[in-house]
Amino acid sequence: MNPQQPFQPPVTAQWPGAGPSPARPSGATGVLGGLLALACGLVLLVGMILQVIELSRFFVLAFYAFWLWLGVGLQGLAVVLLLSGGVLLCLRVGAARIMTVAGTMLLLVLLALTFIGITGFVTPHVFFHAAGVQDLVMLALVLALASSLLGLLPATARWVSTLRT
Repeated sequence: MNPQQPFQPPVTAQWPGAGPSPARPSGATGVLGGLLALACGLVLLVGMILQVIELSRFFVLAFYAFWLWLGVGLQGLAVVLLLSGGVLLCLRVGAARIMTVAGTMLLLVLLALTFIGITGFVTPHVFFHAAGVQDLVMLALVLALASSLLGLLPATARWVSTLRT
């Protein structure tokens, strides 16, 4: 070995694009966010069914019934957004990230309407605190916020964007 020459690594065949492949992003955040959105959607679906049963059992004034049925419609839209967003996020569809956030925002609007007394969430406003329904609603809110947060993480965006068929 010539002491004037620095050490040279052995020559290997190289071609464009050769080299270490980048690490594939993990789908843990995306799948967990999708499963949490599914769980939230199912909790809201059960609540919506309970609300429809509650409304059909009691006679209420037409004006008040309009706001309650509006609450059922908004809750149904939140259920559709969260359930479909959860399934699509597990299937790595990019629009699912926006759907889970939209479902969460709708859930926050419903909660605000319940607290100011315009519409009921799962039961009319009077029974909301007395029947312990707020625990179910808070569980749905925590699940929705967690799924939206996981859906908006950059790791989830990278995982969704790597699916190219």
